Amino acid sequence: MTYSFFPHGIAIFVTVKKVKFSIPLFLGIFIILLQGFYIYVGVTTKDGRIYSAFLEQYANFPFWLSAFVAKCAAVLLQVLGYTVHQTSIVNVTITGSRGVTIAWGCLGIGPLSLWVAFTTAHRCSFKYKLKWILAGVAIIFALNILRIAMIALSNHYNWVYVRHFNAHSSFNILTYVIILLLMVLFVKRYNRLTEHTTNPSL
Repeated sequence: MTYSFFPHGIAIFVTVKKVKFSIPLFLGIFIILLQGFYIYVGVTTKDGRIYSAFLEQYANFPFWLSAFVAKCAAVLLQVLGYTVHQTSIVNVTITGSRGVTIAWGCLGIGPLSLWVAFTTAHRCSFKYKLKWILAGVAIIFALNILRIAMIALSNHYNWVYVRHFNAHSSFNILTYVIILLLMVLFVKRYNRLTEHTTNPSL
């Protein structure tokens, strides 16, 4: 079976054998996760058409995720010996330079949605799916944290090449490549396990 995805104009083909995969389920989950996130951002944003002050204050997880990435990037830079402060909870600034502010669009929701949908659409145990989902999500967030730290460093040292580099598009391309590799590993691992076990709960 061959899967074809077209994220941001990039064609990705993965050939999969011996794995039961539901394309309708994959597409449904991917659309729900991606579009659902965009709708939720609109609900928790004051300029949105359907705005909820309650959700903005008590359940604004897009903002919380942005704050998490910013805080982790700040801690990483501090561990490396830099003096860092945050002008806001979603900002990372090395003292004496221009800072970086993380918005919800920097979270990589497209790649995250793709990975979760791909993994969930396979017919295997919940435990097996959850292990791979968490691994992929952790890798994507780690890449994002490193990216934010690199942008802060480029502002600090005036690295012209990095500062003019399209960090957003480059991050998306890199994460899609990582997801492609994870897909291949996921399927190969699944096939190997099914060849050596008759456990239907896998």
